[in-house]
Amino acid sequence: MTDIADVCLVGFGAIGTIYAFALEHSSRVRITAVCRSSFDVVSVHGVQIISDKVGTHHWHPYRVVRSIEEAADREYQFIVCATKSVPEVILTSRLLNPLLSRLSSRSQTTIILLQNGIGIEDDLLEVLNSRGLSNIVVVSGCAWVDTTVFDGGRKVTQVGTERLVLGYHKPRLDSPAFSETVAQERLEDFCDKLLAGGVTPELAPDVDAARWRKVLWNASFSTICTLSRGTVGEVLSVPSARQTLSEVMAEVLNVARAALPQESAKTLPDTIIQGIIDHESPKSIFKPSMLVDLEAGRPMEVEAIVGGVLRRAREVDIAAPKLEVIYASLSVIQKKLLGTRRTK
Repeated sequence: MTDIADVCLVGFGAIGTIYAFALEHSSRVRITAVCRSSFDVVSVHGVQIISDKVGTHHWHPYRVVRSIEEAADREYQFIVCATKSVPEVILTSRLLNPLLSRLSSRSQTTIILLQNGIGIEDDLLEVLNSRGLSNIVVVSGCAWVDTTVFDGGRKVTQVGTERLVLGYHKPRLDSPAFSETVAQERLEDFCDKLLAGGVTPELAPDVDAARWRKVLWNASFSTICTLSRGTVGEVLSVPSARQTLSEVMAEVLNVARAALPQESAKTLPDTIIQGIIDHESPKSIFKPSMLVDLEAGRPMEVEAIVGGVLRRAREVDIAAPKLEVIYASLSVIQKKLLGTRRTK
């Protein structure tokens, strides 16, 4: 391993940009940014970052490329995937395949998934196992941050607090090639680089429980805001909608407790629901990314967020009728979005 850490970022959107900037401004990190839709803008102009957390900067990554195939000319210490998880469009393992194809049983690469949802790591772990690559560490992160892209990728803003909860996933099947000691060392190395870059990483002792905490918000606030076309504040201001938020979160919580090991389930108390609701303001004008995607005509994270919870619900035989209705409703909208996308 060289002193300089090469990092490939796939998904140069708002979240990807903030964390890639932090990495490259930490210590001896070089970012190769895959900018599929914003290549012309970023390669020429770079990106302006206006952030409450990391300050105001004009930044040009070390290397900007048009495609993952172009980026796959070397191995990386870290591959960071910050795209939306939309398996209806493409599986993460297929998206990253050009980079995965370079890896071997001797590779020391760590893959970090900065994506919403439950089970977003499943297909990647399955592919790595089938290729004899269980030595590759897979980390996922839950980003609690309000950040937005403007001007076709030329500007990224971030307001308020920022927190990134990270943890590694064990292979689904036991493998002598996987070492928890190595996984923890690589996770700590990645977090150290982020911390040196000015952001707030947090090591999760149980990444699955951390992901369930995040999906409690996404499966309720994101979906209800999207279906109602309302901001967080507008949803909270309607008593029946506020009650529905609680009931949806209760369903998610029931599934989480049944799906997680007993010790992990204990970290999700009943009080977490009211705590999440109380944290939000009825005056909030925030629009969840799912609603922003809908308004922009982009595919939404329906499968990753709601579908992932329902798959776990069926595995543990827990009923989730409100989530089933939400999933069906969003799936109809998603089908229209995907149909429009294919005709363009």
